[in-house]
Amino acid sequence: MSHWDDIRRQARRWRTTVLREAGGDPSSESLLAAADQLTSYERIGLPAGDPLLDGAEATLDHEMERVWFNRDVEPELARFYQTHEYAHLWLHPELRNPPEFNLDPEAIEEPLPFGVSRVEGYGPEELREREANVFAREFLLPTDFLREWYEADRVSPIDIAEKLGLPKTMVLQQMARALLTPDVPAADTSLGEQNVHQLDPSQKEAVHSPRGPLLLEAGPGTGKTHTLVSRIMFLLERDVSPTTILALTFSNRAAEEMRSRVAKARPEDASRIWMGTFHAFGLELLRKFGNHLGLPPRLSVLDPSDSIALLESMLPELELDHYQDLHDPARYLRDIMSAISRAKDELVSPGEYAAFGDRMLQLASSSEEKEAAERVLEVARVYRLYQEALERDHLLDFGDLIYKAVALLGTHTDVRNTLRRAYPHVLVDEYQDVNYASGFLLKELAGAGAGLWVVGDTRQAIYRFRGAAPSNMRRFEHDFPGAKLMSLNYNYRSQPAILDVFAGLAPDMRASRLGSSFIRWEPKRSDTGGRVLMEVAADLAAEADGMAREIERQRNSGIPYSQQAVLCRSHTRLGRIGAALQDLGVPILYLGNLFERPEVRDMLSLLSLACEPDGRGLVRVARFPEYKIPLQDVLELFKLARDRNVAFPAALDLAAPAASISARGKKGIALLSRHLSGMRHVKPWTLLTGYLFQRSRYLDAYLSNQSVAGRQRLLALYQILQFAHEQKAGVPSESIDSKLRLLRTIRRLEIYGDEKQLRQLPTWAEGIDAVRLLTVHASKGLEFQAIYLPMLGRGIFPVRRQPRPCPPPEGMIVPNYDDHEEEEECLFFVGLSRAKDVLCLSRAVRYGTQNSNASDLLNTIGGLLPGAPSGPVTWPSMTPASVVAADPAPANEPFAVEDLEIYLRCPRQYFYESVLGLSRRREDSGYVAFHRCVYRVLRWMAEERASGNPADEADAVAYLGKVWEEQGPGEHPYRELYRTSAVTLVERAARQPLASQGSATRPTWEVSVPLGRIRFTPDHVEVRSDGSEIVERLRTGRPTKSEAGKDIYALYVAAAEAAEPRVQRSIQVRYLSADQVDPIDLKPGPINTRLNHYNEAIRGILNQDFLPRPSDRICPRCPHYFICSVGEDT
Repeated sequence: MSHWDDIRRQARRWRTTVLREAGGDPSSESLLAAADQLTSYERIGLPAGDPLLDGAEATLDHEMERVWFNRDVEPELARFYQTHEYAHLWLHPELRNPPEFNLDPEAIEEPLPFGVSRVEGYGPEELREREANVFAREFLLPTDFLREWYEADRVSPIDIAEKLGLPKTMVLQQMARALLTPDVPAADTSLGEQNVHQLDPSQKEAVHSPRGPLLLEAGPGTGKTHTLVSRIMFLLERDVSPTTILALTFSNRAAEEMRSRVAKARPEDASRIWMGTFHAFGLELLRKFGNHLGLPPRLSVLDPSDSIALLESMLPELELDHYQDLHDPARYLRDIMSAISRAKDELVSPGEYAAFGDRMLQLASSSEEKEAAERVLEVARVYRLYQEALERDHLLDFGDLIYKAVALLGTHTDVRNTLRRAYPHVLVDEYQDVNYASGFLLKELAGAGAGLWVVGDTRQAIYRFRGAAPSNMRRFEHDFPGAKLMSLNYNYRSQPAILDVFAGLAPDMRASRLGSSFIRWEPKRSDTGGRVLMEVAADLAAEADGMAREIERQRNSGIPYSQQAVLCRSHTRLGRIGAALQDLGVPILYLGNLFERPEVRDMLSLLSLACEPDGRGLVRVARFPEYKIPLQDVLELFKLARDRNVAFPAALDLAAPAASISARGKKGIALLSRHLSGMRHVKPWTLLTGYLFQRSRYLDAYLSNQSVAGRQRLLALYQILQFAHEQKAGVPSESIDSKLRLLRTIRRLEIYGDEKQLRQLPTWAEGIDAVRLLTVHASKGLEFQAIYLPMLGRGIFPVRRQPRPCPPPEGMIVPNYDDHEEEEECLFFVGLSRAKDVLCLSRAVRYGTQNSNASDLLNTIGGLLPGAPSGPVTWPSMTPASVVAADPAPANEPFAVEDLEIYLRCPRQYFYESVLGLSRRREDSGYVAFHRCVYRVLRWMAEERASGNPADEADAVAYLGKVWEEQGPGEHPYRELYRTSAVTLVERAARQPLASQGSATRPTWEVSVPLGRIRFTPDHVEVRSDGSEIVERLRTGRPTKSEAGKDIYALYVAAAEAAEPRVQRSIQVRYLSADQVDPIDLKPGPINTRLNHYNEAIRGILNQDFLPRPSDRICPRCPHYFICSVGEDT
């Protein structure tokens, strides 16, 4: 049960009382009048700006027993504000004349983790305002009442708003809550946490420690949070003021859990203790004292995707070299931003970063070391320009919140001393996950550490990739001389059989060898029946089937689905095993990638259709059950729109008089047109809520499906509505439709990997009885009766070490050792230790077409398992042997190599573009235009040279200007970068022209493969005076080692040999940006292998095999991203 459920329950109880007083009249004015009678308070309207309002829309005056409100706002909104004040009266009676804190009345209780909301939890004032908002909405329009009303009478939101006298937006919000989320659960009658007098000896010693500094090592299941909360209670019971306690945690959710536990025993004190993350506390310091650093009073904090967007806007001035990719100029920005963030985590300035690079360059003794140093210096330059941009625009990023807080306390001792006096008691949770900068900030705050009390476990250090420094625990005695080290000695979570497994791993872990000595935990559970399983499956399907049977077996033995969890190393693996389990009928709770869920893709396609002129969203929307528009009619409508130059959604009206569109198609298109009528210029949230709850019947099938999968679809729709709602706070732009801006934001989140912030289930969904699917990272701090750890194969878990495009400079991170294997061990340890009663480990001997060996991590605990990790198969294959299909008849027409390469990248993209004829170009992609312009100038220069009129640099640039005007990228955001790069390339080409010793030509060649012919045109062919030829492929980027391995060169070689066998030809690749030419020399074996790739692509096309091929990097950049049916049955 969440805190917000309790607020809603209180609202319903008060409504019952007030409604009785109102004689059963549910209108908002009647309820407020009854509230007046029950409380003896009086509501009085005042003109806007009246001093009694104190700058707010309404205020609660306890002394006068009045509710003052702004009478100049709309009556419906005014009534909501008045109810908000009554909510304060009923929820917060102990607060007399609280400071006013204006909050958007539409603000949701759990903000999505973007921008400042990603950093900070709620301060006491904001928490109270959000509570009052939630209370007011539930009091005026309870979601259970609204759900029954809607399902019985299908009442529209407008009618409800008018009948009850409520704001329409509030009704829509409540309707989303009522129809898409689980109802408020019954009150929790469990006994709650054990109190401070039930501490075991090791906990009691730590809790009652008279002074610090104290480091408490708390292994999994040892009652760490209980001990930490008990420490707070111990301080409060000794009359320590709650305002002098500072509790720092790793996550907002951990802070809220801590606050909730304290509030159960000391509700008045809980809201007065500062509890939150290091970053949130850094933000608090900079808000209060940032003027000492020249910061403005109102701080704007960029989240990571915003920071990358800022770098993207600066691309021309960044002058990237090693990190330049003209095909995708933003490709390396995320990596560069990660390097900058890590530098701030290590308290390294741009100048210091550059100094590391200079030293590396001085010591470089090879070309590889020289390039590594140059890359560091390139990042240092970007870091400097980025930081200058932040300071110029008065912006902060996440790293600044600690970096600048450290600078503040280090340079202003008066501020530091003020904080030390304000917070003599400092408690820290998850100390192993604190980064170097946060550890330094802690030293500034805690001084000698007399009131410092920290808890952590080096064996659970799983956030090194975020900059976490477990070395803080190892340095604790050095950082705080005289420190005491203690440990919790009893495990309350796991049955002995399970405890034996992860306790057996613990002493041999690298984290144990580098940290304190291991003390084995004693089990507190005396019950028996704990099971550890080690299963070996034939393949993934068999592994999923075995897990499904085991899940059902455990459910029949008394473990509900909700107390069973599947943990995987990555979201990719989790998605695969989750899909297999769902196909087998296992109820799972896993949103996965929100923006790639079918029902969310439906909504995004609807937005696309409403704002993007090409109308490609119609391909997906046409399939909605209430439209059932045939695909052929969709294609006909696209043709009509192109022929008549009519943009969508207006082009929908072309269908009615069109003879080429079927009657069924016309009917569906007409209905769709009515549903979108008047929606062209509304905001995304308004369009989606109006469509779902007022205009269409889209929800009907979902509302009638009470399965876990059906409820999960509703949950996902609620999440996308909340995402769209919060985007209303984004920067407005008159030139960009807000719907289009939302779609671009989603693409950016996907490209930069920030969408993972939306994968965490909201607390109100936790009551659904379904198997949880979590990454091991997400499972930290949780426990389940049954844990399943599948896909424990080598290279899967642990994952293989990935090369880092922007590694930190040598000497920046201390200690400087490779901790990849250590972190993977810690992740495995965390996964094992989540289990209470059942631990099921499994692997398959084959995944897809690849054999798979047992993970090395499994082998380290092999002696503790009931079966050998490399033993015989215990879960046999459930997949029938595949039948090899006969070859299709060879194609008559040749295939363009560009089309085949699209198929090889993604068959579904080929289907959209080559079968359906959808546009290949994205509206915001400029690389193709840049490429086209440069190649046209190069061909012109070759023709001019062949005719005896070689062009110089000025001629080339002038001709480029003409071509750029005709075919350039227009208003594309990268246009300046592309123009600068184009000028550089054509100037270099003028100095070292193509066809310098002969004439230029561009023949079109064909290469035959068993199932067809492949047609292509080489970029440049130079015919020399002796009759020999040089065939070149031109590249605009930097030379790469992987270039010669591309399939296209097999075509170059094969075609050159077949065209004129007697002509001597050489194949090479020319890098226009580097004046470098590399020969291509392929042997028959590689040529045949690569040509076969094209042959297999033709086979797939002829067999109409157009299944999507998902890619985290490619998909968000695809023009068909929002309409794609990846992961769906098609």
